Amino acid sequence: MQISFQGIIPPYKIPKAKIYPIERDISSLEINNICNTISQKSNHFGEGVNGQAFHYGQDLVIKKSKPNALCQNNIMTEAQKLDILYEFLKERGKNFNLANTQKGIAAFQLNNGESYLISSLVKGKKADYYTNPLNHKNLTSLVSIITELDKGSAKYGRLMVYDLNLGNIHFTKDKAGILDFEHLKGENLDDSIKNVIIDKNYGAAVHTSDTSFLDSNLRSFEFSALYDYLTNTPVQISRKLFNEYLNIKSSYHKNMAEHLKQQAKNSIYPEIVENIVNSELAHSNILASKNLPKDIIKSEAMKIQMAQFMFISSRHCNSSNIRFNPLQIAQYRQKGLEYFNEKLTEALHSGNSDKITYYKDCIKIFNKWTKADDLPKTMIDSQRKRISTAKSLTLDKLLT
Repeated sequence: MQISFQGIIPPYKIPKAKIYPIERDISSLEINNICNTISQKSNHFGEGVNGQAFHYGQDLVIKKSKPNALCQNNIMTEAQKLDILYEFLKERGKNFNLANTQKGIAAFQLNNGESYLISSLVKGKKADYYTNPLNHKNLTSLVSIITELDKGSAKYGRLMVYDLNLGNIHFTKDKAGILDFEHLKGENLDDSIKNVIIDKNYGAAVHTSDTSFLDSNLRSFEFSALYDYLTNTPVQISRKLFNEYLNIKSSYHKNMAEHLKQQAKNSIYPEIVENIVNSELAHSNILASKNLPKDIIKSEAMKIQMAQFMFISSRHCNSSNIRFNPLQIAQYRQKGLEYFNEKLTEALHSGNSDKITYYKDCIKIFNKWTKADDLPKTMIDSQRKRISTAKSLTLDKLLT
């Protein structure tokens, strides 16, 4: 995707740097102040693979590229992605915001190659049951942000973050905010439908929605962040929180249905979009109950678990602390399909149209994970060394 800056003025060059204004311009004096402030190291508070983070006043952060970064241009790439968010906010108008989410201010690149990004401080910290627990308010805040990203921009389409792990989401007691948009990608609805639904290019499908079958930030959050939180929290608390989350998710599906109903009018695939709308409404209706039946809780947990299984078994996951049992993953997919088919048969007998749609969708998404059956054949050597015979406790067993 071609990205161009849409900030207050186009990028420009001064003798010592190239400047990328997003929300505001910066002067040579401020550039000098930033470099001097960072050189003192006293306000350093974080470090990633490609950059170091420094406090800049009370409400701003400076991210500086590391000289040995794996990707030298990653700071400027992130600035470009934050510029898309700036344009998105501007497109939606003055009363629209993404709560506590990171906003780009400006970026600059010195002639020596060092890159600096100024952005807003995302308040709070990552979720932890003992020190910073998730609750109905901060989860609602996060899902509202995700809803807007999944609805997307008129120009760029759905704004997929693709890295919604717990480290990239900060929570306060009542709000959430996303940070680190290095992997943000705009995805046009019709292009996505053509690629995924018509041409069936869905890869490992770990980010796949169980309603649209396109990539979804909500699924990314579920398998990458919510899964870790639930499995590391006392069981009774996890069960209560998961029920609350599913009720919040009901509102997400309702909002997506309303948005996509409008999108169908301009789509070259109106029938496909209308089918997605019907799925969104069915899932919304089913998850709206305050006392969800055990089969729905189990099914929702199974979809998250399967996405997480596929993620950890990805060919690109080479971390030494990952252990998985490929046989369990293949068996889990088959047992899931058996369970969903059983529940679909019950729904057909009872004539419950929402459950018929819901369980057809469950079957469809599990059918996309066929790579699970061939994992041992496709593993690289480093993965084969990490094969485990132990079976993981799955999320559906934990929550039901």
